[in-house]
Amino acid sequence: MHSFHKWFSLMIFKHTRTYSLRTSRQILKNSYSWYKKKYTQFNAEVTRSWEELLDKLDKAILRKDRSEAHSLARQAEQFNSTHFKKSIFSYLIETIIAIVVALVVATVIRQVWFELYEIPTGSMRPTFREQDNLTVTKTAFGINVPLQTEHFYFDPHLVQRASVFIWSGDGIAHLNSDSTFMWIFPYTKRYIKRCMGKPGDTLYFYGGKIYGYDQEGNDLVELRDNPWLTHIEHIPFTNFEGRRSYTNTGGLRSVPEAIFHHFNKGIGRLRFFKDKIEGEIFDGKEWIKDNPVAQSHPHTTIQTYSDFWGIKNFAIARILNKEQLQSITPYVPDELPEGILYLELRHTPSLTAPSPLLSERMGVTIKGFSTVIPLQEKHLHALMNHMYTCRFVVRDGQVSAYREGGTKFYPTSPTLDHLSDGTYEFYFGKAYQIGWGGIASLLPPDHPIYEFDPTYIQKLFNIGIEMNTQVEPHSRNQPFFPSRYIYFRDGDLYALGGLLMEKADPILIDFLSNEQKKEEKSTAKNPYVAFKDSGPPITPEGQLDKNFIKTFGLYIPEKHYLALGDNHAMSQDSRYFGPIPEANLQGAPSLIIWPPGPRWGIPNQKPYPLLTFPRLMIWGTAAIIALIWFLFHRYSLKKPIFTKLSKK
Repeated sequence: MHSFHKWFSLMIFKHTRTYSLRTSRQILKNSYSWYKKKYTQFNAEVTRSWEELLDKLDKAILRKDRSEAHSLARQAEQFNSTHFKKSIFSYLIETIIAIVVALVVATVIRQVWFELYEIPTGSMRPTFREQDNLTVTKTAFGINVPLQTEHFYFDPHLVQRASVFIWSGDGIAHLNSDSTFMWIFPYTKRYIKRCMGKPGDTLYFYGGKIYGYDQEGNDLVELRDNPWLTHIEHIPFTNFEGRRSYTNTGGLRSVPEAIFHHFNKGIGRLRFFKDKIEGEIFDGKEWIKDNPVAQSHPHTTIQTYSDFWGIKNFAIARILNKEQLQSITPYVPDELPEGILYLELRHTPSLTAPSPLLSERMGVTIKGFSTVIPLQEKHLHALMNHMYTCRFVVRDGQVSAYREGGTKFYPTSPTLDHLSDGTYEFYFGKAYQIGWGGIASLLPPDHPIYEFDPTYIQKLFNIGIEMNTQVEPHSRNQPFFPSRYIYFRDGDLYALGGLLMEKADPILIDFLSNEQKKEEKSTAKNPYVAFKDSGPPITPEGQLDKNFIKTFGLYIPEKHYLALGDNHAMSQDSRYFGPIPEANLQGAPSLIIWPPGPRWGIPNQKPYPLLTFPRLMIWGTAAIIALIWFLFHRYSLKKPIFTKLSKK
């Protein structure tokens, strides 16, 4: 009954409200359109009365007599409904024209001016998180050609290092970007990453930071001492193998060659012969034999796989308990300082020693050298204080990484029985529960997710990114390792992006001493290279060591840009497919508009300047179009619409 009254009231309102002059004018336009098409079909009396009605309505509108215009517009509507009825074909044509016009306008605006984006993955966390909604300006540094990977205009000086940009996947090798725009036009996906290198830059990774100089030789201080990058670290690889390619003629043993690509450069290869495997690296001029012990002594040329770009400065890590230490490593707990848990590191990869792992299912895995650091209670506290994970879903105790479009659970999904059903994430040691629309709620310190238990900390560290039991420790020659990285910075040891051990920590001092002894005792048949702090590429005088970076660093080609994800552990970026061509750059994020919270507003980057040529051109063009329309509209309001036609 309530619904009927509401409907009846709306109908009464519709038929009793007074039309605005704009509405009456639109009715007159529609009636005049019918008049021009159909007036010859009526007899003289009907035509004359119709013309008188339209003429009176036109004059009432010009006099701005709203009451009379309303009355006459009602009569015109009644006449139209009595004598005219649109065919299905007419409705269809009008609908198609409206859709086409709307698509064209929307396409131009979204491609050239601005657009709304939703973040699908965690590759840019913590700056942008899954389900974030952004406004994106397409005029940050150029004017795009709609639906093409081209620019009408582009200013490379407007692209900012350490700021975020949007780019197209069109033509990017080994990246499947095929999609559609508006569900109709063939299109390539757009991606969001941080610009960490411009054309002509030469870069080197150390201590989670990037050191480098531009094509004029200027020290790129903004890449390492930047307030926008305080909680963001950069690692030069996702795994030691990078992207693998094979010249396959059958099974793995019959593969003539396996090539390892980082930054889309083939820097290493394994050559398979009948009775041996040879590891070689490309030093920029030719393929040479990989020297696995090169890092044992200073050198001024590329000699080994870990020389490239600072790979030697970073280790991949997993945490073991005492039983696992005994069963899957050559280490004996009694030979190490006492630890609650043990941090196992794979480091200083080489293609010659230790021998790579071969598997028909997994292909080639580069092991690197292995070492162990005992962890005491204070170190476990440090890990929990810096803990970060992917966004993960808990359902009936099972855990899986959050996926856009729906989370699935597998036999390899781990369990966290002490957590209730829901979606969670860790960042900077703080845990959040994720609600509707990606709204994050900080969990209180007494929540079970913060449980300080060695077994739980070990599991959270090992599975925190993949949420897959295959990366948990189960064998010595295990191909899968967690996406967790350890590195030195000015003598201190870092894990999870935060300080794990200070240089004065007795455990770290003892570890470095043992590493040096292991290196000295190693032999040519069974070599070992210590995991140590090689230091930043800075000269004794405190200046950037440009000669060192030129030899071992990464050069960014002309008209290309280095695109790296803030969440290095979960990001497919330039480390995999190489620097981004200039033509692919499409714009930059402006604002986070959803979800509400402390990250709402300007994202974590240096804001792009407002008054630039591309912005002024697009905004100016839009303003001129709007002004012309407004003036024409104002002018048309003062001109009569109806003109009497004569029958021939």
